[in-house]
Amino acid sequence: MQKRLYIIIILLFAAEYTIGQGRLKFGVLFDPTITWLQSDNMNVTPKRIHAGFNFGVSVDYYFANNYAFATGVSLFNTGGTLTYTDGVARFRTNQDEVSIKPGSDITYRIQYVKIPLGLKFKTHRIGRYVYFANLGVNPMARALARADFTDENDKEYDSVNVNNEVNFFNMGWFFGGGASYSLGGNAAIFAGINFMSTFIDMTSRDFITSRNLSLRIGVLF
Repeated sequence: MQKRLYIIIILLFAAEYTIGQGRLKFGVLFDPTITWLQSDNMNVTPKRIHAGFNFGVSVDYYFANNYAFATGVSLFNTGGTLTYTDGVARFRTNQDEVSIKPGSDITYRIQYVKIPLGLKFKTHRIGRYVYFANLGVNPMARALARADFTDENDKEYDSVNVNNEVNFFNMGWFFGGGASYSLGGNAAIFAGINFMSTFIDMTSRDFITSRNLSLRIGVLF
């Protein structure tokens, strides 16, 4: 027990020193996002752009003056609509399986927990501004998936849990850039644009991926 206490104290002092040296920067972010889906199945047609959002915290660890490892955690709300030309024979909800007639739409609304792993590059301060770029990958774990659809008997389903239809893990690569404006001391506001493209199948039946364009706004501490 005493040994564990010593380790905790050492880690706390190390974290305080790191933050004091300005090597860690924390932020709160909010990203309005638009998403469009893609499919390699000719009988599955993406339809409509989906509006969503991403919010959470960012952590930048600067290993050099202008270079940082960028990570954090956020809740990513995304989705989209797909038209199934041949229908779906066994569409799985959290309660049962239903059949969807040909030509019907399925609208997905998915929440992911996203933990970005990337690099951040920034300029020296120009007046009160600092310009930055970032790139990396976004591992994501599904928290909740819901869908709207109509079955073969014309029964409408709204916001039905379809976790069984949406894969638990997803991942995409991203890049973006923007600028921050100093508020004095370590505080700053920032804004930028990010693009993400997933490369792992979103659903359990067809190879569905997404493209996401987001406006990033937030505060650094």
